[in-house]
Amino acid sequence: MRPAGTGPLYRRRGFGRAGGALLVAAVLVGLAGCNPFADDPPPCPNVSVLKQTRLLTLYGDGPGRDDANVGFTLRLRNVASDCDYDVDDEDGGGVEVTFALPIHATRGPASETDRVSVPYFVAIADPGRQIVAKEVFSAQLVFEADDASAQTVEEIEQWIPLGPGATGAGYETLVGFQLTPAQLEELRRPKEE
Repeated sequence: MRPAGTGPLYRRRGFGRAGGALLVAAVLVGLAGCNPFADDPPPCPNVSVLKQTRLLTLYGDGPGRDDANVGFTLRLRNVASDCDYDVDDEDGGGVEVTFALPIHATRGPASETDRVSVPYFVAIADPGRQIVAKEVFSAQLVFEADDASAQTVEEIEQWIPLGPGATGAGYETLVGFQLTPAQLEELRRPKEE
């Protein structure tokens, strides 16, 4: 645990296909485990993937943006999370949030490599929905031989400092792909039918 009064901390570990499945299973088992508190623990901060940044298409070189120009399609899957409080009624403390973020990729016709690196962000919103911390990470996905898909699971640990008597229930962790200005513009453009 971090000392009371310190800012958010992010630590990241990435796991390949097999390790990622084991990590998600371990987090889920932890979530279903016994209650170590005499009373019910405070609720954990919500962890969610932003809908608009859940899917990312990376195109090959050139201006084309149709199916023939797709290099990779990446998708963020549902997050499994848990938390652990370290609080004191007088001094405050904080909550450590741990979550597993599965990232899935498929190769498109314009793919010219067996690996893709993709940036994603992790942000903390306070109870007033203001972003109080944000960090960008990079996940690397490696395709085995001629596989059309690859997956990795990123494990994130973050520390959210809390004041005396506060819980993390009003806080939210938001995750998504970190989009470039051009990708944001494409996302906002109306789809042709």
